[in-house]
Amino acid sequence: MDPSKGPSRAVDERRAFRIDVCGHQYSLPAEQAAPAHVDAQIRQLAQPFAQTLCALAVDLAPAVADAVEAHLDAAPPPPSPILTSPQTARRARRRTSTRPRKRVSLMTTVAMAERQRLATSFLELCGGRPAPDTPVSAIGDVFALLAAELRDALPDANAVGARAFATVAACDASRRRAASDGVVEFAGVPHALHADRESADGDAADALVGVYTTREDAAEPFSTGLVEYLIAGMNRHARARPNVRHAWALVLTPGAMRVCLLESDAIHVSDEYDLGTRQGRRVLAEVVTGLSLSEAWRLGADPSMRWDAAAGRWAIECPADACDPRADADALPRVGARRLRRSARFAAPALSLTVYAERQPLFTADSFFGRFTRCFAAARTPTGTAELVLKDAWQLMPDGPESGDAGSADAGSDDEIAVLDRIRARMDAAGSDAVFPRLLCGGTVRIDTGDAAAARDTSLLVLDELDAYTRWTVPHGASRQGGPRLRRLHRRMVSGPLGQPLQTLRTEHDVVAVLADAMDSHAQILQHAHILHRDISLNNILAVRRNGRLRGMLIDFDHGVDVAAPRNQQRPGNVGTGPFMSIANLEGLDVPRTPVDDWESLLSLLFCLAARTPAARDEMGAVFAHVTACGVADVKREMFHSRAALDAAIARFLNPAYHVLLRLIRALHAAIFAHARCQGTARVELRGNRHVDPVQRRAQYAAEIHARCHAALAAVAAETRSVSSLSDHMAAISHQCCDLRRAARPPPLPLPESAEPRSVSSPSDSTTAISHQCCDPMTAESLATLLETSPGSPPHLCARSTSDTLTDAKPPPRHLSATAQLSQEEQDEIARRKRKALGEEQEDSPRSKRRKMIHSDQLIVPLPSRRALSFVELPESVHLPPVPPVDIANKRKRFST
Repeated sequence: MDPSKGPSRAVDERRAFRIDVCGHQYSLPAEQAAPAHVDAQIRQLAQPFAQTLCALAVDLAPAVADAVEAHLDAAPPPPSPILTSPQTARRARRRTSTRPRKRVSLMTTVAMAERQRLATSFLELCGGRPAPDTPVSAIGDVFALLAAELRDALPDANAVGARAFATVAACDASRRRAASDGVVEFAGVPHALHADRESADGDAADALVGVYTTREDAAEPFSTGLVEYLIAGMNRHARARPNVRHAWALVLTPGAMRVCLLESDAIHVSDEYDLGTRQGRRVLAEVVTGLSLSEAWRLGADPSMRWDAAAGRWAIECPADACDPRADADALPRVGARRLRRSARFAAPALSLTVYAERQPLFTADSFFGRFTRCFAAARTPTGTAELVLKDAWQLMPDGPESGDAGSADAGSDDEIAVLDRIRARMDAAGSDAVFPRLLCGGTVRIDTGDAAAARDTSLLVLDELDAYTRWTVPHGASRQGGPRLRRLHRRMVSGPLGQPLQTLRTEHDVVAVLADAMDSHAQILQHAHILHRDISLNNILAVRRNGRLRGMLIDFDHGVDVAAPRNQQRPGNVGTGPFMSIANLEGLDVPRTPVDDWESLLSLLFCLAARTPAARDEMGAVFAHVTACGVADVKREMFHSRAALDAAIARFLNPAYHVLLRLIRALHAAIFAHARCQGTARVELRGNRHVDPVQRRAQYAAEIHARCHAALAAVAAETRSVSSLSDHMAAISHQCCDLRRAARPPPLPLPESAEPRSVSSPSDSTTAISHQCCDPMTAESLATLLETSPGSPPHLCARSTSDTLTDAKPPPRHLSATAQLSQEEQDEIARRKRKALGEEQEDSPRSKRRKMIHSDQLIVPLPSRRALSFVELPESVHLPPVPPVDIANKRKRFST
């Protein structure tokens, strides 16, 4: 290893160095590459990748720097101080008026005046003038001056695709104390060099992230906390642009500049360049010229994602290293697949499937740093229905010679594509009907760099030689012995079907049904494919409609592992989503991960779903989020220690109205923590400074506890399924009753010739009384047949009792036998409910009913009823005393008999 590139223990923040970032946390690594090597690599990565463009940038940078220096030399001097006497003012005017003036054209004068104004802003930024009051406009003038000189030095800019960052926009402060810290965040948006500034694309992924701050903060970005603004600015940049891979950032101060490369695991900071010197300004011109001529993928854009303006969707190419063998082989080229160039790492060319995704992702990671997972709802055609899911992430994987090839990774690795491919093959062979993410295609994203081979998109392509100095490389600067090196690989896959989150379900019965079906799929995957999920959480269980039935589906097999793999048996580590991890997983106990850990994660998930109020959910989240992993484990040990502790937690956090969820929580707690040989969570102290931990012993009885949990969930799900089927059964009967009544209703009887037409309040009122008295006797028999022989319903279902699960349900109607006849009152009630369901009749208030009685010529009287008032026609033989006349014009008078 070259000593000049070796690691350095002491970190000088004024020189080039690296800051490791994971999520929203950052740290300064102890081992650093040599500052000179880091700075040289950053300046090299800021140049174009193609040899011709790189040579052109090297030739143009000195010309642009010399032109800028000429404008700075000709810039007007700074404003003079206030003159104290009239004599001094007259001498200054005389000295200014005697200067020779060069005769130039009007256009040249206007252009030169504009350049001089830009040069004045350049001097303010370089520290030769007082600090600008509006730094964003001053920075925009600096970029505009560099773009103008680059345009003059490169007449044929469109031929090489040159861009300029002359459009500089201020960004909203990512932190509340940005103004007090003197930090101004901005973004440099690229556009064609010869295009107007208005044509800039505000969503360009190859934009620059910028921070303007004080000289002291830029000198020590880690110690002063300036790196927090870089992290926040990068997260904002990535959320607004789904096709971003990495980004470049500029840290500008009055008199200094630093260049930063922001990638998935770290921020690489260059040396501090003094803009007050000619050498510092030359470096600025070199960096801006190189970035202007660089390819879009070199600046951080993803060329495999392009915006289709006609369809209003993203056209995304997904590699087909692994694909579904049951899919049509000709489907890939037909939906837009193209054959990529032969790669040096693959023996055969690969296919890519083009899908069309919605503009806004379904899910985006909170932070760019790390995996940066994004999920899109996608369709096979530009105008098709989105029924697929495209997942894009930067996975940390061993990058061997065959890494990323179809079937190269085993199920023991962290490759989700290989795990899903194995699950699909094993489940199809077993003939299982479980719902799981079915992999359509997937692999490592490839980028056409212009060379003879399409390069795989990895951290090596982004960092080049700096990839040898990451936190995943041990020792630094050398290849890891005994296996391939860990790298970030840009992985992408398309799977289906598209589900909906648990939060969208309406009832707790649906939630329990989905959870039961998902855990049943979990058991089948474990049985047939020997894959343990290890990340049961709120976002990893979805509801899917399959043949009219609500099913549950497990997703996100990033942490899926073979239960017999060595790395699952020997120190499996901490994997999963923090608040939902099991106690053994949180504490990192040296025991294999078993299905019991996933059942314990499901128990924590039920606590999240059954929260009393949003405030209680936030309180519960604060308890789990503001402590360490061991602290969360201690909280769970105390919460699940006994039945009394569980009831106290339920009374504090959960809603008592969720009877089914609470019953399921108690049943799972009894199955997991009430085992006779590993009861509770408290450690038992023994003689000789020894202790017995029931959490560790639980791994020995994993199969028995797994069966108990599965049986408990199946029992609760069976009762909820009976309630749901009862509800569906009664709804189907109601609809079929309406159909039978509609078919059996006879035509209305003709009125006598002497009868006069009556005024009615609605079209259906004219046949109400007649149709109520003309019920076909076959209707009752048909209804009884429906109640007894409806497909899918258990016998005498209405008479079954489900104890406390029906506390909020309505009592079922009485069972009708085959010989029972509907009474007149029941026929009237059925007809009224049918008209109300069809929207033909609405419930009237008592005042409206009295008004209808007044304005109607028919003599009607209300019949007493507990539920609703019904009206019948009086027979002709009944004679009532005459009613006194009422002035119906006065609508405020009330009717009284």
